[in-house]
Amino acid sequence: MQKFTKNYGFILALFVSISLILACGDKKESTSEKETTKKEETKSETKTESTTTTSGGNQLYFVEQYTSDGQEVGKSTKFFIKKKGGYITAMLRTGQPIGVGSVDVRLERESVDGSEIIDTQPYDVSPDKSYFFFDKITFYKSGDYKVTVFKKDGTPIASGTVEIEFE
Repeated sequence: MQKFTKNYGFILALFVSISLILACGDKKESTSEKETTKKEETKSETKTESTTTTSGGNQLYFVEQYTSDGQEVGKSTKFFIKKKGGYITAMLRTGQPIGVGSVDVRLERESVDGSEIIDTQPYDVSPDKSYFFFDKITFYKSGDYKVTVFKKDGTPIASGTVEIEFE
């Protein structure tokens, strides 16, 4: 029995070692696949968010409405309006308090020939806040639009694009 153990013990140990190496190798590939999947998910999330332009941690995005209890309803980059017109709400998040008491929200319609300023509306804001909503930004035509929030001195805070289509 001792001869058997001496002769085949080494082969058995070698077999176990090779099995462990192969098993660990499969595990490593599995981890690698998970990392690749995670990177792909991140890329697609980045694409989704690229429809809004951020500046210094500031983000402008759009919702159907902002409710009185502080809920954002229907966040999207594409909205459908009636032929008579319709409106959406722009949401602004800044990386730090905005630091001014009023801002201008400019609406531009983009086309092949360039962009046309449709409207600019003033809004009062709290200088110490970093989360705002601009209600009832009104559209009368379908198309691609750029919405930009500016300080009164003309400094852009953030901008975003939105697509409007008729129902």
